[in-house]
Amino acid sequence: MAIRLGTVAPVGFPDFPPVDWLACFRKLGCTVVQAYRNQQVNVSTREMIDYIAAGGMPCDSLHGVFGEESDPSACGEEHRRAAVDIYKREGDLVLTLGGSLVVVHCSTIRGEPVPQAERRLRWGQLRKSMVELARHGEQIGVTYAFENLPAYHVIGSDAGELAAVLRELNEPAGGMCYDSGHALMVGEPYEALRAAGDQVVYVHLCDNSGVSDDHEMPTYGAIDCDALADALRDIEYGGTMMLEVFHATDRLNEMIDDGLADRLARLMQRANGQAGP
Repeated sequence: MAIRLGTVAPVGFPDFPPVDWLACFRKLGCTVVQAYRNQQVNVSTREMIDYIAAGGMPCDSLHGVFGEESDPSACGEEHRRAAVDIYKREGDLVLTLGGSLVVVHCSTIRGEPVPQAERRLRWGQLRKSMVELARHGEQIGVTYAFENLPAYHVIGSDAGELAAVLRELNEPAGGMCYDSGHALMVGEPYEALRAAGDQVVYVHLCDNSGVSDDHEMPTYGAIDCDALADALRDIEYGGTMMLEVFHATDRLNEMIDDGLADRLARLMQRANGQAGP
């Protein structure tokens, strides 16, 4: 199956009106959206449905909520189970929106590295959450995709390590969401993608300087898009490559005028094995 280009659909944010904002992404070649709602306001399911409909592209997935409350690696068992319940409800929500995949943050943020004993405990907790969510997903028809994260998260920043755990668990409705920007911040993003390989079921495509999670548009940061496309081709990825970018409409139109659509089309062709080196 050929890779398709998608975009985030940010619901509940006043700076991203759906008609004009998502129209820019259609011009860039996007055909699907991943729903992402503002957790600081009370966004209803109806608002999410209406936002997606106004953009004229179907929803294929949902970026699940994240933070302390929804940490699937939480050390406390009651806390962990509560987080799993939250993500089970996210699975129900994505089906209502028309999609079939939920992106999960593996852990919460900490300002300082945690002791190794806590890391080991959290990996054990995350494994349990992965199994429980994947088996729930298998029952309802939803895939749970665990995302590689920046290093200021407790665990989950090493894409290869994360993929190895998923591979070992071997749950059909569990997989990995590879985030190119996060991978760039912690090391070499192309080999990280190859290491994740068969576990990658979704891709967040964004760029940065390698220092902060800027959610920059591809070709405007430090990522070598040809090298990334080659890695996607090498792992035979065939899902959505979703632009997780939050520029204002005026800036998006400047990028369109700058020829971004052609550069993204070239990236897609190369990733699909349709262009030479």
